[in-house]
Amino acid sequence: METNDTTQITDKEKLEKIIQLLNPRVRKNYRREDYSTMQEVTFEVSDNGELRYIISCLLRTCILALDSENDFASPRLSNCSKDLTIATVLDLVDSILPDTQLASYDSIEKLLLTKSED
Repeated sequence: METNDTTQITDKEKLEKIIQLLNPRVRKNYRREDYSTMQEVTFEVSDNGELRYIISCLLRTCILALDSENDFASPRLSNCSKDLTIATVLDLVDSILPDTQLASYDSIEKLLLTKSED
């Protein structure tokens, strides 16, 4: 019976650690000296699959733009810089990558695999 109690305590501690790793998620805050007032813009996703899909679409858009031989074909976009536009989208992709979240998943996996190996 004592081994079961010890296992339950260990499982409970691991669960508490997993909850700490998932919540709260750290958000990136960028401070820019040339702008005294900065705003944080957020958007909602239903799950990690949707976030992955959005990031994938943004990256594909950049790939398609880089593959095109001429600048943007639409006359309405003739004043847009292709390189600057692609760099802006890539900067956006970098800022919405869930770095902290992915690191917490690695920690959770390591925590759970350690138990199964014991």
